[in-house]
Amino acid sequence: MKKNIVFALMVILSLGLSTALTAQGTAKKKKKPAKKHKTTKTAKADTTAAPVMEPEKPVAVAPAIDPDDIVDTTHSDGLVADPGTLDYLKFKLDSTRPVDGMYKIPVLRGAKAFPFPTPNKNNIKFYKRIWRIIDLTDSVNRIFAAPGETMMSFIMEAIKAEKIIAYKDEGFLKRLSYRQVMRAFSDSSIVPVIDSLTGEQTGMRTVVNPFNPDSITKFELKEDIFYDKIHSKIITEIVGLAPIRKVKSSDGVVLGEQHPFYLYFPQCRTLFAGKEIYDTQRDIYNVSYDDIFATRNFNTIIVKESNPGDLRIKDKYPDEADQKKEAERIEQGIRDYKKNLWKY
Repeated sequence: MKKNIVFALMVILSLGLSTALTAQGTAKKKKKPAKKHKTTKTAKADTTAAPVMEPEKPVAVAPAIDPDDIVDTTHSDGLVADPGTLDYLKFKLDSTRPVDGMYKIPVLRGAKAFPFPTPNKNNIKFYKRIWRIIDLTDSVNRIFAAPGETMMSFIMEAIKAEKIIAYKDEGFLKRLSYRQVMRAFSDSSIVPVIDSLTGEQTGMRTVVNPFNPDSITKFELKEDIFYDKIHSKIITEIVGLAPIRKVKSSDGVVLGEQHPFYLYFPQCRTLFAGKEIYDTQRDIYNVSYDDIFATRNFNTIIVKESNPGDLRIKDKYPDEADQKKEAERIEQGIRDYKKNLWKY
């Protein structure tokens, strides 16, 4: 019994000694002093001296940068615009054909006028000849007076190129040359002659005014209205077209109106069919002068109907109000005939 107690005490003592030795080794490892540098003594010596106040350095303020001088460095050189001078010699000339306007496409170039049916005189039951005026100052008729592309300028170019024939008389018997047509439009005025030195008037002289196609604001139509029994319809056929110019005296007073020449309309149809016109206000596109005349998409007023005395309405009725009433009476007579044609 005593031996067992002694053995147990010895085991307990051996365990206590091993634990103490292990703890002592661990403490020695923790208490290893750090290596001293040579500058530690100097640092300790400096701490005893009075602190030296260093002067504050001024804070540098960055100068303002112009936005135009900022260089973009976030892109590669291939994407940054070249700031150098543009070398114009490396570019090729762009020879794209100019188009004056978004919709000016020559879709009607080479177009031909569609033929009208040729009536048989033996099948005509009703016949009336009418003269009408197309006033280009009317908003509906402005399509004939487009700035820079008036119908009158187009006609004058065609006469000069000998593509259409101008006639002197309404019966289309005597032809006129381009020079004769221009002479018919010649207008002169008398202007004073002023001395450049004294500024006094020394006399008067006659000056020939150049012709401006845009000055023509009226056209006259001569047309036949008849009933064709074969086609069972009333046909309106334009026979002649003539511009109207104002005749003025040398001092600028309007003396009257004149027809410088006449055009046979069937001869103009081929040329008119190839001239494209458009009116954006009325949604008119891809049409020609021939289409406008064929569909009668314009306003007119009657100034004359066939009569034995060959008199115009203004010759019979000097008052303008009476002239309008007479023109409306003739127009209403034509409408009544068309209306009563199929009345049973």
